[in-house]
Amino acid sequence: MGEHEPPTNRSFYLSLGASALRFIIIIALVVGGIVVIDQAFPAADTGDGATAPLDGGVDVTGPTGETADPTGPTAETGREPAPSPKVIGVRIAVFNGAGASGLAADTQTLLEEEGYIAVQDPADAPAPYPVTTIYYRAPKDEIEAEHLANSFFGDLDGVEVVRLEPGTANIDRTAQLAVFLGDDYATLTAD
Repeated sequence: MGEHEPPTNRSFYLSLGASALRFIIIIALVVGGIVVIDQAFPAADTGDGATAPLDGGVDVTGPTGETADPTGPTAETGREPAPSPKVIGVRIAVFNGAGASGLAADTQTLLEEEGYIAVQDPADAPAPYPVTTIYYRAPKDEIEAEHLANSFFGDLDGVEVVRLEPGTANIDRTAQLAVFLGDDYATLTAD
């Protein structure tokens, strides 16, 4: 039978190098996981340098289904009301469903002046829209869509606010709101 040879410095350094490489890979995977999780659950600025989840974990309806008072905690639940729409930084995409030349571009410029961020160039809608419709991507974006409908499009009757179906074509996947301008808006702006 053969004899065992004593370990060499070379095998020691190879083993040490392999262990260090494994440690570096594990650290890189942990850091990468943290970054991915952070991107999956964005946070909103609370104004004091801290961040809070965008949905705030707040129930916006009371036991009867009525919307909570936006000025303070509700008497029934003792919880804070739903967060206000933030407008500044909300990502939008604007589409012309009225066929009026330049309508989407002009409206997108006005919305950007309000603080919205356009994530794609204005475009024509795939079909005509008789009524302006605002689609929101995630449930937490509904408050932003309602605010836009009531503030910017407040002079219109019947602006529709609808949840966007996943995988809808032609809308940038980072857009929180997709604004489809309708004939009602084109008529209002033509005056």
